[in-house]
Amino acid sequence: MVDFTQRNKNGLQVWPILFCLLTVVILIFGVHYYHLSEDGIDLVCKGHSYGQDASDDLELLLTVETNAKQVILNYQFSREENPLGQITFRGVLDTLDVASMTYRLLIDEGELQLSFAQKTIPPHMSSIIDWAKQTLTYSKTASLHLHIIDMDSAKGYAVIQFNPGDGIWICDLD
Repeated sequence: MVDFTQRNKNGLQVWPILFCLLTVVILIFGVHYYHLSEDGIDLVCKGHSYGQDASDDLELLLTVETNAKQVILNYQFSREENPLGQITFRGVLDTLDVASMTYRLLIDEGELQLSFAQKTIPPHMSSIIDWAKQTLTYSKTASLHLHIIDMDSAKGYAVIQFNPGDGIWICDLD
């Protein structure tokens, strides 16, 4: 067992050093929490979805915006720069687990808009819509976790992951 009150060979006490390191870690998490909770979350994320057939491939644009406790997720999907539609989810920002930097979002409303000429929903978007419909029908609220994997405010980017779904997005901080 280690006695933290003892001095090591160089005459330094271990306990104050551990306390300082713990304080630095808490400050780093606190700065991330303050930046995202006070200013809100404003992310613009771009991605691609690839299907079994090349005609199922999509370009995706996801925006995540919070204002106070309200949250809006807007998925826009297109193919070869032709807009196909968008899905908008609304809800509240429920909790933040600072240790894992994971926000819990409670989604209670969704809206689908297809472009004028679009008759069918692409398979990837269909799976998102089916999940939301099923969840909102039975429980009236869908729980979604937004995990911040990495963030650099100075460089203006964040890497996030959604669960369920496990999609990883690289986003610009607005």
